[in-house]
Amino acid sequence: MKIYLVFDDWRERGKSIYVTEQGVELTMGEFHSGTTFPGSIALDGENEAELRQALRDGFQPVFWVLEAEE
Repeated sequence: MKIYLVFDDWRERGKSIYVTEQGVELTMGEFHSGTTFPGSIALDGENEAELRQALRDGFQPVFWVLEAEE
């Protein structure tokens, strides 16, 4: 089954930080509401570094799944 991961929100300890200073900063890149990635989340080096740093900083990206047409 082919899917797309659609970025929904940034959270910290389970709570949305989307409208906080940190959330606004994190959404300046590709990780903002509605951005869609293939199910394997293939990222270029810059996006991978951005995501890894956010994860190390304790932030969790939240995605929802959309079925891709075959």
